[in-house]
Amino acid sequence: MRRDALGQSGRTTAIGAGLAALLLGSAPALAESLFSHIGGSFSENAGSFETSRWQRSDGWKAGGHMNCTWSRANVTAGKGHLALSVSDRISGSERMSGSDRYSCGEYSTHRFYGYGAYTVSLKAVKADGVMTSVSHYTGPPFGDPWDEITMGIAGKDTTKLEISYVVNGAGHRNTVVDLGFDAAKGVHSYGFDWKPTGIVWTVDGKPVHQVSGKPEELPRMPGRLILRFWSASGDTEWLRRFTYPGHPLAAEVASVTYREDPANLSN
Repeated sequence: MRRDALGQSGRTTAIGAGLAALLLGSAPALAESLFSHIGGSFSENAGSFETSRWQRSDGWKAGGHMNCTWSRANVTAGKGHLALSVSDRISGSERMSGSDRYSCGEYSTHRFYGYGAYTVSLKAVKADGVMTSVSHYTGPPFGDPWDEITMGIAGKDTTKLEISYVVNGAGHRNTVVDLGFDAAKGVHSYGFDWKPTGIVWTVDGKPVHQVSGKPEELPRMPGRLILRFWSASGDTEWLRRFTYPGHPLAAEVASVTYREDPANLSN
């Protein structure tokens, strides 16, 4: 049985710690101005993502389960989409940060976003050892409990969607949904409608999984939306061993939409 639907234990804490170190370490006043505000509704598509809303991760990695380092060069605007790639192109600064053989792409929002409906239209990648994922995350690096909502498509079987969520550090994982199509053959929409009393995950606008409970039993902290495509280290049942095919691989993000819950108190 594999470890969990979307990563190894402690993976997201490492992700958050790296983001915080990169963004907060040298400019606390700027970071406070960026992260102390909650963002409102938005809709972006056709590769025209606003840099005032998004940032490209660069020069660090999320943990030992990955064999790649985030590189800003691996997040690019393509023809009608945003491309997140895994490649063997490693810059000097990335080599200094570790011994990874590959670079990978991560794109995340500056601001935090609360309850509402999130939808990402994307085309995943079919290849052993890679993961295309969308996460809504906050945690101790930002002075918050670890809350997360995540969905991802493992390259070993792109007919499945893996779903998980974390509540104050307690993970709820191992939910796998049969999509009924190959996510690597075209663009489809994947989303979740998050309310204080429940989460409904959707594919192409149709509900595929839901959980409900009291507010304290579900994620409740505003978080950053994070788009990722990365390659795995080692040989695990979960993702299988990654073998570089001799050319970059790229997941394509066609659009991202967030519709804020009217009950939110946003500025």
